[in-house]
Amino acid sequence: MREPWCEFVAAKLQDQGEKLPLDKTVDLPYSFAKVWDASIQVVQNARWNTTKADKTTGSLEMKIVMDSLTWTETFYVNLARIDNNSTRVIMGRIGLSQPFDWGIARQYIDSFLNRLESSLKTNS
Repeated sequence: MREPWCEFVAAKLQDQGEKLPLDKTVDLPYSFAKVWDASIQVVQNARWNTTKADKTTGSLEMKIVMDSLTWTETFYVNLARIDNNSTRVIMGRIGLSQPFDWGIARQYIDSFLNRLESSLKTNS
């Protein structure tokens, strides 16, 4: 049986995880083609396992090993043209492999988007 304080901490962590959105959207001032190419490069450099890549629909799906001993999560990236020089990028997690996220999924989402923006700025 768990100590009462363990139950309290577990409940607090679960509450925090439920309040975090599991996707994030950014609008980038770059063409769809540039953002697509940079997205593919970021995923390849991170060595994430791409399970789906469809440039026509602007969708990527990948599996990311969260911890070498425990679990893998599936993430998606959707790109949408705003106009000829702007693209909306949405990244999030598909499903839930673990009962507690611990904020790790959000770290991967933020990492991808930061690397994408950095790559686009560097190559422009």
